[in-house]
Amino acid sequence: MRDRKSLQVLVDTTFLLPTLGIEVEEHAQEVIPLFRRVQVYYLEASILEALWKLVKLKIDPSTLESGVEAIRSTYNELLPKASAFRIALALYELGHRDLIDNLLYASSFKSGMLFLTIDEDFVDFLRTKKQPLSHVLTPLSFKKAVKRVS
Repeated sequence: MRDRKSLQVLVDTTFLLPTLGIEVEEHAQEVIPLFRRVQVYYLEASILEALWKLVKLKIDPSTLESGVEAIRSTYNELLPKASAFRIALALYELGHRDLIDNLLYASSFKSGMLFLTIDEDFVDFLRTKKQPLSHVLTPLSFKKAVKRVS
């Protein structure tokens, strides 16, 4: 039997937001409890993106510090490979203007791990641009993947 934590998953910023006191869509929230069964990774850039969201939504920042500490102590930070930045920029030039999404996708690809996102528009963009999608998971496919390795 495989190690329950053998699945390595880089999560989109959305999945970090509840830890910082920001509500997310139900289908994102419901998979977070499954994180205890996999190795979860995040990019430091996602914390910056979450901070932008906190400011934009004018959310009370009182839980920010404890939330950031919780993310850093619970999940694994992934340092993007230099080549991931090149891919992120290429995706930007192809038309996807969210550099954080692009970097998350590229970092997971170059690191050989899965990427969990709820951004169907981004997945559709990748599909239309004929980018590899075998490592990209949505909440539904993430649930199935976790079930397979459990």
